[in-house]
Amino acid sequence: MQTFLSRLILELVEKNNGDLSAHKIVFPTRRAGLFLKKELVKTASKPCWLPEVVSIEDFIHSFSGHIIPDDIWLQFRLYDVYKKYFPAESFDSFYPWGQILLRDFDEIDRYLQDHKAVFKVLKDYREIEEAFQLEEDDLKSLREFWKIYFKDSSSPLRSEFMSTWKHLSEIYSEFRCMLLKESKAYEGLSQRLIAEKILAGQNIDGIDESRKYVFAGFYALTAAEHVIVDHFIQNYRASIYWDADTWYVDQEHQEAGTFFRKKDMIKDFKWKGKYFSDSVKEVEIAGLPLMIGQAKYAGEIVERLSKGQNFNPENTAIVLPDENLLIPVLNSIPPSVERINVTMGYPIRSSPSFHLMEALISLRRNERKNGGGKSEYYFRDVMKVINHPFIRSICGFEIAEFKKLYSENAQIRIPSNRMLSNRSETFKMLFRELDDTGRISEWLAGILLVILKQQSDQNDKLEAEITGRYYTLLRNLQVSLEDEDEDVGIDTFWQLFRELSSKVRIPFSGEPLSGLQVMGFLETRVLDFENVIMLSVNEDLLPASGNKPSFIPFNIRKSFSLPTYEEQHSVSAYHFYRLLQRASKVFLVYNTESKAIAGGDVSRFIYQVEHELVNDYPENIRLTKKIVSSGVQKDLVDPIIVQGEHIAKLIEERYIQDASSDGDTGKKGLSPSAFNTYITCKLKFYFRYIAKLKEEEEETPEEIEAAGFGSILHKAMELLYKGIDELSESNINNIAATADEALDKAIAEEFASVKNLEGKNILLRKVLRELIKKVINEDRNNVPVSLLALEKPVNLKLELAKGRYVSLSGIIDRIDRRNGEVRILDYKTGNVERKKFPDMVALFTDPKYKEQFQALLYAFIVRDHYPGLPLRPGLITLKNMSQGIFFLNGDDPISPGMINEFSVMLKQLINEIMSPETSFSQTVEKDRCAWCEFKSICNRE
Repeated sequence: MQTFLSRLILELVEKNNGDLSAHKIVFPTRRAGLFLKKELVKTASKPCWLPEVVSIEDFIHSFSGHIIPDDIWLQFRLYDVYKKYFPAESFDSFYPWGQILLRDFDEIDRYLQDHKAVFKVLKDYREIEEAFQLEEDDLKSLREFWKIYFKDSSSPLRSEFMSTWKHLSEIYSEFRCMLLKESKAYEGLSQRLIAEKILAGQNIDGIDESRKYVFAGFYALTAAEHVIVDHFIQNYRASIYWDADTWYVDQEHQEAGTFFRKKDMIKDFKWKGKYFSDSVKEVEIAGLPLMIGQAKYAGEIVERLSKGQNFNPENTAIVLPDENLLIPVLNSIPPSVERINVTMGYPIRSSPSFHLMEALISLRRNERKNGGGKSEYYFRDVMKVINHPFIRSICGFEIAEFKKLYSENAQIRIPSNRMLSNRSETFKMLFRELDDTGRISEWLAGILLVILKQQSDQNDKLEAEITGRYYTLLRNLQVSLEDEDEDVGIDTFWQLFRELSSKVRIPFSGEPLSGLQVMGFLETRVLDFENVIMLSVNEDLLPASGNKPSFIPFNIRKSFSLPTYEEQHSVSAYHFYRLLQRASKVFLVYNTESKAIAGGDVSRFIYQVEHELVNDYPENIRLTKKIVSSGVQKDLVDPIIVQGEHIAKLIEERYIQDASSDGDTGKKGLSPSAFNTYITCKLKFYFRYIAKLKEEEEETPEEIEAAGFGSILHKAMELLYKGIDELSESNINNIAATADEALDKAIAEEFASVKNLEGKNILLRKVLRELIKKVINEDRNNVPVSLLALEKPVNLKLELAKGRYVSLSGIIDRIDRRNGEVRILDYKTGNVERKKFPDMVALFTDPKYKEQFQALLYAFIVRDHYPGLPLRPGLITLKNMSQGIFFLNGDDPISPGMINEFSVMLKQLINEIMSPETSFSQTVEKDRCAWCEFKSICNRE
């Protein structure tokens, strides 16, 4: 395979007799220069001087004469101008849309547009919308703009921007003037100033006329870059080399060739090849679930390729449009690949250090002052901080002690004095009082220093490097803010810090040109590989979403030739097909998981390959398609099976009793919940009841969720009917009058961590009140009713075989008697199957009937307590009380035959649980795993 760079080197060497010392070669990226020099070393027949190689950005900077400051400095300078028009506005309120405005200014300059004309049309457009009732289609773009950026029509931000609109032109002019006085510029302005000089016929300082300039591998130049490059072609005999294929250039509908078809710069088209039509390519399209599935499959592909005779890892690239795949991919590359070159660098925002700072910022953001002026911290924020592994490793003993004390006196808001008394200096540092938000960076930096010291002591080089970078960024930001003498709120501080950290990468060590290449999508520009493995080929990643925030609506952008999502998609399409055009083997892997970010929707590039490229070159493009599940999934999710004598012995020790055992043996009872767990998933039963694993509980409930909702209702009904033996027409109204009191007392007992209800909890209290009212009304319609028991703990010692017993236990919500029948009733607040179970087998195999299983089990347990009385187990289904109580056997009591059949099958089930032959394995019904607390263990998330 002849790559673009090797062809370029051959041409330049032939034209210049091997001497490229006078050449200056300009590429879209710096990385291309490394590969060019490698090609030159391979090509040169004798020692020679290397050409100078630069990126287009560095090339323009070399004769711009202006310093390019960082974005934060530019934001503050833009704010200085803005304050002249709106002196009362704070930097905090300015910053969110100041970023957008700076980006719009930059694009106006890169594309050499008249800012006065753009902002006049923008102003007129808004005024027309306000003054006239136009057709919806005419205003669609602008309405979409307002909907996205100002959802609340009365928001201060919208009002502020509306008043700013008419001043945009003046703000731009003054901002530009301010920068130029200090010999500074942002990128777009720097490009514009040079282009305007050229267009005005002025000389450009810093151009070395003895140089031979070469521009190579470009696609979509900005208007300013176009002027600059064309100036060198026309006046300094510069040459330009493109890299394209006739397939997407010559067909009008192919977006990858859009810029080439404009022809305003392409007079002698070097080079437009016929790579797709003249070479054979094996293209595999594979869909896999989630990141880990794609990463594992990429490793399998590399393993497969490495077994080929002519495999060269340097000619193989794994391309990652989503940088979050980097670590999973590196962990999936097979050991047979000895060298890997990672061009992307490790994004420090993926590190534990960043997540810790997020938690610390959240702690301060949600901090409140109590009546005494002292801080109170939201309990979830506190737990997130102290549960972070870095903090646990430093303050582990204190954290365990604090959690123990906290569990005894849980609070939604934790006073700072509770966090600070009798603690180590490190622990105190985490929760110390701060005078103002200006001390945030100093506070964070102090915490990072403590962590950095421990990481250095433990020789944790990677984490120490990342923590050190964050410490430096914090200090730099602190200095910048002090220089500005501007108070910023915690949210703005965090946005500024996130902006700084988003650009920082930790480079991987190693030889940059050897080994398997792992790179980001845009890093592949001008590079070619024999084997291309591209992951995350999904919409919104490839092409990337074009919805960048802007104050200039789509149709105005089109009118002024400013870039829109169409141009961005064209650029993505070009780089995609250019990377494919010389490759022999191409693997396009996409995420099939529809709930994932940028998942499920296959990239249109895949559809284009399948339906257009293959149709045009059916002999050359050898396409295979697959949805990969079993092979990779088998590696990812090995079945978990627990079985053996030791398990049976453990169960026996926990549950089996002898004839003489009483209630104080310490043996556990089997509850309806335990049986239903076993029926749902045997492995879940093992985890919960044998291994004693359990989901980490939320330390303090702050909202009445499903479990708490049911508990409150049960407690309220118990309090409401407590001490009453008979429900009658004469007392039911008095009971109803005390419902609110009983409900509030139940909430106070079951939900003690919250003193005052607010928000969602107020609404849920109203729902609970309505449900209680429905139960009372149902009882009103059925009086007289004798109440026999409320929230009744029950237990039955069941004989399995001679001398072997198990205890069956539970709590029955209500037992009453009506019309001579004993009703065993259970309150149900969730969705309940109100159809009678078809047969006893269904009751013991299908968790859909778990409530009915529970009701029948309770009837079985208490049957001997009410000899001679008919039993009617039933469910008070609160979601559909209009249908009355649901009784398991309809209008009839359960028969002795039904109880006996239940008893036989129950003993069979218990013996199965106790048997050494039983395999505690995962359920095959994966939809049962949706809300399981152990699904992460099984990899069924």
